Amino acid sequence: MGLLGLPVEIILLIVSHLDYEYEVNALCRTTRRLHELLNPILYKRSVSHRKGGYTLEWAADHGSVSTCRLILGAGAPPDACGSKSWQPFALAALGGHNEILEMLFEHGVDPSSTETDWENHLDDWGGFRRSSGMNPLSLAASHGQTHTIKQLLRYGVPPDLTDDSVQQTALHVAALRGFDDIVGILIDSGCSVNAQDAQGLTALACAALGHLDIVQLLLSRGADPNIVSENMETSLCMASLSGNIDIVRCLLDHGATISPSHPDGLKPLLQLAYTAKEGYDDIVELLLTRFDYVKSSTEPYQQAVLLCVAALTGRTALLTDLLSKYNFDPNLRITDQRILRSSHPRYPSQFGNSMPKTAIDCAAERNELAAIAILLSHGASINPHLNDTLSQDRSPLLRAISNGHKEAVAVLLEHGANPNEPPGRALVAALQHPPVVSLLLSHGADPMANLEDSTGHNVISSAIESGAVDALHILLDPETTKKLADGLASMGQPEKVSVAVLMDAVKGGEKTVQFLLDRGILIMPKEVPENAAEACLDIAAQDGGIPLMRLLLDLGLDVHAGNNAGKLLQWASMRDEELLDFLLENGCSIDDPTSQGETALVLAVRHQDTDGVQLLLDRKADPLLVCANGKTALSAAVKEHDSWTVELLLQVFEEKGHGFGVCEVERVLKWAETYELLERDNVNHWRDIVRVLRRYYWRTRYPVCP
Repeated sequence: MGLLGLPVEIILLIVSHLDYEYEVNALCRTTRRLHELLNPILYKRSVSHRKGGYTLEWAADHGSVSTCRLILGAGAPPDACGSKSWQPFALAALGGHNEILEMLFEHGVDPSSTETDWENHLDDWGGFRRSSGMNPLSLAASHGQTHTIKQLLRYGVPPDLTDDSVQQTALHVAALRGFDDIVGILIDSGCSVNAQDAQGLTALACAALGHLDIVQLLLSRGADPNIVSENMETSLCMASLSGNIDIVRCLLDHGATISPSHPDGLKPLLQLAYTAKEGYDDIVELLLTRFDYVKSSTEPYQQAVLLCVAALTGRTALLTDLLSKYNFDPNLRITDQRILRSSHPRYPSQFGNSMPKTAIDCAAERNELAAIAILLSHGASINPHLNDTLSQDRSPLLRAISNGHKEAVAVLLEHGANPNEPPGRALVAALQHPPVVSLLLSHGADPMANLEDSTGHNVISSAIESGAVDALHILLDPETTKKLADGLASMGQPEKVSVAVLMDAVKGGEKTVQFLLDRGILIMPKEVPENAAEACLDIAAQDGGIPLMRLLLDLGLDVHAGNNAGKLLQWASMRDEELLDFLLENGCSIDDPTSQGETALVLAVRHQDTDGVQLLLDRKADPLLVCANGKTALSAAVKEHDSWTVELLLQVFEEKGHGFGVCEVERVLKWAETYELLERDNVNHWRDIVRVLRRYYWRTRYPVCP
């Protein structure tokens, strides 16, 4: 008797022994009769897992009205969640699935609720998660779902609905994303055009980052261009950041000012500062044409900004006037952090992270030689005060060096900049710019200076570790080389000193090691300690490639130093396939363990490095080898919930044939099933893993005869 000939009671009894929804679903889809009989059971079964959340969120995400109706009919609550980030109603709003929204609304979801943040918190760990501040209306606005916006408004959702933390309305979101039709609908529905979020930004400020049409629309509806955010930014500031001169011009034409009313009374000229820093010279020129910045800059902090702008942009005529005609102090410094930052994540720290900053700092960073000369002729200071640690840390000289501006460095040195203050910093900053190194040495920079920091390094050791070989050729002239050799010799314990030099040199790469060997600075010890050899080889495997690894092996290091060959293989499998083959050709075995007893394959699996796993398997790594800690590649993949790697390993097992690996699969399957039962109400990680293992196990244990 065939399956379809069995009594209904027997079929239902069989189904009761199927543990998983996918098994019931597979049977359900075989015939029309089984579908009619088992489909209601399938949905009831789904409700037993997270109250049907997996099925409901799938329906909401894909817009499947029939699935949504059936799962709700089976008893799923309308806010049941599975593994998606958002609740079903929010998912439907994101996708613009209005029929799903209607169904969930009829089942009691309140789209205006502020009691929920509309996110799925079932899998939160630690009970803390920062709210995104998004609600269904904002989510629909973020994806341009115009019809969904209209439907939500018909449900009575307030057009300016916000949460208590972010306070961002759907109008902010639509303006930022550029959906002008939604902006119009929300304003027509009563959303305040000047509503501010938690940072004080308006929809106009959001649109000013790049959407001229929306800027024009908002201004025509009464948006105020001079509302100030908590970071003292206005819409004009945001437009300056965008580099869109048409938006800047539009705002100016509608009354945007450089001097809005700030709560603390400050008027820091942010729009001009931002534009100058970003290099939008046409906007700088427009702003300078529209406003008399000189007249309005009555406070020292304003004058400091104006000086910096003139220096940054090379406006020598303006700079000369500020210093000669208006008697601005050339040493005025920007010290207020708010002037240097932006509330928008795309534009952090607009004047850089180093504070404070003067006009000559800015000129040095941009290699504006004429501006430097003007500032120096008017008394600008190039050597920081000894008690001013912030200025010492980023003096004009260091700023010019860091940017590789040899010409600016030369001018500053000729005017008395001290290349040894702070000790060694100038040469270290110049290591990637060899011509600047030569210039500094010609002006008395000390190549043997010790750095005044917690590293304990000096200029030479910094150059060695950074791999600045060209700079080392310049730094280590015969006299300095002799001093260095004498210094190393004076430390005693030559073997330990040689090991220390070797470890520093390895960090700099193969060329650095070879250079120090050729110069006689690095003398290989008779025996490199295991831990040092292991560390050197580890660095080579991670960053040095074949040249450094070959050199270290030629110098006598053993790939098995520290019993860590497995780690070398794993690093190579992650970064360099050719290095992996080189190691295998030079003493490593594909199944060599790490010092912790794990093979490279197990490590690659644990790090979910799928490419590395494939490379190691292609080179015949043993997928059944049991490590010292009891792990196999398969058990590691299952523990990481990595179904892709599990399937890859099972494919290898199957290719080997003859029931290869079936005992290991059985062992891991029992373990996975146990964890799935323990964690069924918490996570969904185990379901796919168990399904894959079970299919392979039964297909292998009970093969179908041809």
